Amino acid sequence: MTLISIILPTNRLNSNLFPKIKNIQSGLKNSKDINILTNEFIDLISYRLFGINHYLEMTLNSLGCQTFKDFELVISHRYPEDALDIVKKDWGFPIRLVREKPSIWHNLGSKYGTLCNNINTAVIHSSGKLLWRLDDLTFFNNKTLEELVNLWKKESYATSKGIRCIDYDTSKRDDQMSCERIGNNKFRITGYGWRGEDKPLAKAGTVIDKQMCWGFSSTVSIDEFLKINGHDELYDGCVCGTDMDLGYRLSMISPYNRVVTENYIYEINDVPYKYMMRDDIMMRQLWRVNNLMGNSWKPSPFQLKKYEIWHKKTQGELDPNWNKFMDVPYIDMKKEYELKRLGEVIYESK
Repeated sequence: MTLISIILPTNRLNSNLFPKIKNIQSGLKNSKDINILTNEFIDLISYRLFGINHYLEMTLNSLGCQTFKDFELVISHRYPEDALDIVKKDWGFPIRLVREKPSIWHNLGSKYGTLCNNINTAVIHSSGKLLWRLDDLTFFNNKTLEELVNLWKKESYATSKGIRCIDYDTSKRDDQMSCERIGNNKFRITGYGWRGEDKPLAKAGTVIDKQMCWGFSSTVSIDEFLKINGHDELYDGCVCGTDMDLGYRLSMISPYNRVVTENYIYEINDVPYKYMMRDDIMMRQLWRVNNLMGNSWKPSPFQLKKYEIWHKKTQGELDPNWNKFMDVPYIDMKKEYELKRLGEVIYESK
């Protein structure tokens, strides 16, 4: 059994995204000797992005250089044909490309997100003892996996420090750095045309709240993920609180500490459109939902009406599809993990 399964959900088309990558590549030519964001940033991004032609290559480049080798990558993609040629290259580690399992939201328009459905699809087709949930558009240094494994051996889960929303603007080549606080332990760093948001969480090795299971980089065992029945697909349709919900449910059953990593995860700025047709966190507060198991419950007509009244009073008119999650089928993640019926495997390296 593989020790680590890297779970990478995506729904991007490279043709839509790559112009942004080319713009960032142009910034690398002018910044070779400048420490931006962190001391390792320029060398790392230069190596990960130089010469690539597909957005997934920056992550694949990073994984191919890891000092720890006992891992597999499982990519769940709504449009897997878009990534097929890239994953077929010899990256030096096992890759499984899976078509995201069907969702009611897929036929309702691209503005409706299906992150939980996509993550669950990848997990169903994983084989590792430890899951590392990773965003696309990410890159990182060679010892990132080694650190995650060492924490796991100490019975700790990891949540990574992150520098996200990385961008380069040729019209803003100011020759000085600035750091602006934009939230609790969150900073915007700009300089020499570059921009990024630093979220260091805390000092490396610090034990943090078990609920801080951030989606862009965090670990959990397959046993505990299945025990709480995975990501709750009732959150799909919009993006709001999916990682916090998973972290909250994990915190109720897990004996493991959650620890801040020393190594950073870097993420290029291209956030999918977050269509907020409802406030899922407030919705569940109004309903007094405190469930442990995902994908295993549905609200009553009274609860639906209660949220509808709140939303119209405070947020305005509701999207006509706001309550379509009532049509999401129940799912037994443990059973699907064992049978692997949902999600079509498009490619699997030998």
